[in-house]
Amino acid sequence: MGQRNPRVDAYIANATDFAQPILTHLRAVVHSACPEIEETIKWRMPSFE
Repeated sequence: MGQRNPRVDAYIANATDFAQPILTHLRAVVHSACPEIEETIKWRMPSFE
């Protein structure tokens, strides 16, 4: 996985139980498609640059 952001880790950890595996999977898909992508938090939600 590319550049992991601890704030995104915290966002996923604080998400509801059903959403955590979905968010983790989406994060992995984005990082596998574009390994050099950077994570951030914008508008209180994870985003990728």
